[in-house]
Amino acid sequence: MTMRGFTFRSPVRRLGAKTAATGLLVAAAAVLGGHAVTSSHEPPSHAVGSPPDAPPSPKAQGATADPTQPEQGTTAVVAAQLDRIRHLPAVSPPTGAEPMITGDATTQPDLFAAEFVRRLLTQDFRTPRDAHLAWAQSESTATTEPLVVGLVPADLRDRLAVFSVSDNGDGPALVPPAAAWQLLGSHAAYDTATVDQVIEPLAWRNAVAAGRVTDPGITCRIMAATVTRHEHVGGKNTTTRSSVSVTLNLEGPPTRPTWAFVAAVDVTIMPVGTS
Repeated sequence: MTMRGFTFRSPVRRLGAKTAATGLLVAAAAVLGGHAVTSSHEPPSHAVGSPPDAPPSPKAQGATADPTQPEQGTTAVVAAQLDRIRHLPAVSPPTGAEPMITGDATTQPDLFAAEFVRRLLTQDFRTPRDAHLAWAQSESTATTEPLVVGLVPADLRDRLAVFSVSDNGDGPALVPPAAAWQLLGSHAAYDTATVDQVIEPLAWRNAVAAGRVTDPGITCRIMAATVTRHEHVGGKNTTTRSSVSVTLNLEGPPTRPTWAFVAAVDVTIMPVGTS
């Protein structure tokens, strides 16, 4: 599926690949035809790039394989990721934490996805990183849907949301690590974001229609956004822009009364200009 230059691709790993989707979230990858995240350029605050086009594997297309079981070669990746998620520092809202999404945006999946991604990608590096992660945690919920949680055990699923946006063990993260955040803050850097498009993936709709998704409240969206970074470096102000694609799972009615974030499954960022 292609939209505005973004394409779902098969899990071919290159240098800089972020493998949360091809490790812990094997099942979600299978539903969407398989994917990984790679880097063609690696700014400090976002996962970037995308692997070459390739047709979905037979396992991704068929329903006979158990999508909750790791493919050959993923066991070590999964073990490492589970170790990182177990040791993920707890986040709690500090003083002056970011306000939660309210109103109409919480009642419709497209509106919630757009507002969540816009605010997730709008990052002020002069403010505490923990506050931004605490906000993401506050907007999240856990799911028991096998085709979403993949290999994540039940006792770790409440950490999946923050892990999916902040773990940089297999490549750059959507929310940069503390050292990178602090460095950007020393440059008075901040990112602003606008959402250009929201799409429900055809592969997801087909999975729902085929009865492969058992939780009536879980859904998936692809978001296209533009992120602009403002930074003061070398005595001058610079502005860089990137096109961003984020695939994420959401949970909402009838399972819960309002929509919430579950996990970021796939991310692609491409630079589009500097001024």
